[in-house]
Amino acid sequence: MTTYNFTTTLKPYGDAPAAGILEIDPVALYGYFEMRDGSEGGGLWFDRNESGALRVIDYDAVFELSTAVIKALDAAGIDTSDI
Repeated sequence: MTTYNFTTTLKPYGDAPAAGILEIDPVALYGYFEMRDGSEGGGLWFDRNESGALRVIDYDAVFELSTAVIKALDAAGIDTSDI
């Protein structure tokens, strides 16, 4: 079983207790997200771009990532150009 150390936490839907969350383990190059109500979500996979920044290379469980999730990733300096 893989153990992750989620050191990056983003809140794409705000700080409300019921708002979804996005967490990233930058060493394992893996993360996950939960939707606004916390009921659904999926995985995020990363690699590093030419400058060494995290870059999203894949995700699952939804047809496309929500605008809020993409904006939160972009604001954290994570490259979303390949999704």
